[in-house]
Amino acid sequence: MKERTDLPLVRALLKKQWTERANSFRKGNFDAVGFVMRVLLVALFLTAFIIFYGRFSDIYFSLRTEGVPDPSARQFELLSLSYVAILVFMTAGGISQLITGLFAADDIKLFSAMPVGAKSLYFSRLVVIYLRQLLYAAVTVLPVNITVAVHAGLPVGFYLLTVVLVLVFPLVSIGIASLLALPFYALWQFLKTRFVVNFIAVTAVLAGGLYLYSVLLTGVKELLLGDGLKYFFNEKVMAVLGGIARHAYPCNWFAGLALGRDVLISGLCLLAVVAVCIALSLVIIRGILSRALQSRIAGTPRFLFAKRGVRARLPLFFALMKKEFLQIFRTPSYMFSYFSVAVVMPLMVYFCMDVGGSLVSRLVGINCDLELAIFLTLLFGALTNVFCATNISRDGPMFYSVKAMPIGWGQVIFSKIALCMMVTLLSQAVSAIILMSFGFVSFGVGCFVFGAGVMCGFAQICLATRRDFNHARFSTEEDGEIKESGNSVTVVIALGMVVAFLLGGALLIIRMMLALRGFEYAYLSYLITGVFSVLAAAACCLYLVLGLGKKYYEFSGGGLL
Repeated sequence: MKERTDLPLVRALLKKQWTERANSFRKGNFDAVGFVMRVLLVALFLTAFIIFYGRFSDIYFSLRTEGVPDPSARQFELLSLSYVAILVFMTAGGISQLITGLFAADDIKLFSAMPVGAKSLYFSRLVVIYLRQLLYAAVTVLPVNITVAVHAGLPVGFYLLTVVLVLVFPLVSIGIASLLALPFYALWQFLKTRFVVNFIAVTAVLAGGLYLYSVLLTGVKELLLGDGLKYFFNEKVMAVLGGIARHAYPCNWFAGLALGRDVLISGLCLLAVVAVCIALSLVIIRGILSRALQSRIAGTPRFLFAKRGVRARLPLFFALMKKEFLQIFRTPSYMFSYFSVAVVMPLMVYFCMDVGGSLVSRLVGINCDLELAIFLTLLFGALTNVFCATNISRDGPMFYSVKAMPIGWGQVIFSKIALCMMVTLLSQAVSAIILMSFGFVSFGVGCFVFGAGVMCGFAQICLATRRDFNHARFSTEEDGEIKESGNSVTVVIALGMVVAFLLGGALLIIRMMLALRGFEYAYLSYLITGVFSVLAAAACCLYLVLGLGKKYYEFSGGGLL
């Protein structure tokens, strides 16, 4: 007998997911600091995007091909290429949502033992994924279309069709994501236990993303400095962009429909694409769900290689450090968030320094490389040190096992501090070498920036470790991996960013204000930064060790996540 979709059951499943989501906003579960930061960052990004995208649109719409202006062709090209970027972004998000919602969901194993039909289950998951993709579409498509409409003077019909595009975009992205979710999951499973290959691949992808980010920053700099960007779009470049736009299916159909260009053909093609994507998502996601149910029931091997014999014994302190390292390196999410970010941190400093230094110099005519180097080093150093915010929590129940051993609290805690400091030292050293090698700062200034970055990093690590000790939250997962760490990570990042902006940003502004008035007090930057770094390191170290020994032996916390 053919299985039917049980609508009451679907409503119950949707209500369950909604209740779980609502519970995350209750007191004790809600990361208020993180939520506010995300909202502010999204608002800031959208504001900056609208400003720069609008100015770029004015330049792009005025470009000529063969000496003839063609604003309608420029609008079609810009929208088509923008939709390609949006579709890639939404498809990547769809793949992540499908894998997380089907393979990594905690309740899949429970549902497999209940009288819950596969159709009802996957339909409820599909509705939630569509709503999330709808939010992505609203945040991306609306700013692009509204900006283009305002700067191109498009009619009211364009705004109405924009609403249609927002509703249709998720159907296409989910359909494409359905095709790619299973291969990506298989790749992730393949790399999961190949730690070195996984680390190299993830770091390379992250570095490539940062390179694209640097290209974007360079374009923003050109927009701020004048019309130099016009000369980049010569006849050859415009021909390539036009060819891409004409063949960027289905994004060019979206653009054609919105602009009223070949409406019938674009509309029919889009209807066909949407129908195919809906059919694909219905069939493939159900197949993925069946595979997920089987994998969660049968389980998957944790390691693909034979166990190695016992190696030579290490001194106790170094054995504890090795335990910390392996715990991070063998957990993909930790490895990405901690080690990969630390490796690419020097690239972030270099890209921003390259763009920011020349931008400040050309806009105000003042060399503020010292202050900018301090600001960027502190800012990205704070983002690199996020793994210290879970120094205690990521141990899970193993923390009690170590605590029961004849090991002093100092060795346990400071082995964690030592590993964090090794990563910080290497990352800060590479950043300083890059700044000196490319002539941004002299050798002496580079050494000073390195020292300030290390001292502030040490302060952040001590502060975060003690805070995590006071508010430890252990995971109930079989692998002990922390999926949600409360607001510890958010608070650590927020404090680091606040310090970077208050210290580095303030120094940058003070230096520019004094220089514009003819005063050169560069030594103030050294004095303020040096004093603050030393005091912060001493204060946070004292905060870490004060009463820690007694609290360690009395520790019985570790609220469950």
